[in-house]
Amino acid sequence: MLLDSHALVICPNNPFISVGPILAVPGVREALRETPATVAAITPIIGGKAIKGPAADMLRDLGHEVSACGVAAMYSEFVDVFVLDNADARLKSEIAASGMRVLVTDTVMSTPEKKNELARKVIEAASDAAIAE
Repeated sequence: MLLDSHALVICPNNPFISVGPILAVPGVREALRETPATVAAITPIIGGKAIKGPAADMLRDLGHEVSACGVAAMYSEFVDVFVLDNADARLKSEIAASGMRVLVTDTVMSTPEKKNELARKVIEAASDAAIAE
């Protein structure tokens, strides 16, 4: 399934307790590296804090930078487009230096309209990245 997709999106979830178990399934990381699909990831860390849950504490406690850059570093081997919140726009060039395209936008999904707008922008960025390759 992963290898047949056009785009894959890693939602802004905790990279350890939500995304990590999926990545630990044998073959998933390799499939994400090999898929011709554009892989996008939305940061769960904004301004050095998790929107909710223990992600920021876990990043710190496990020796990672507590920022969107820390999350981007964890995903850099398979992510093509990293979605960064407007509050962290200053981090764009640092993340882009790792080889990922960076979309800077509002990532806080506080209303259905904001959820739809973020989804539209991520899909558009994934499509643009696919065309550029």
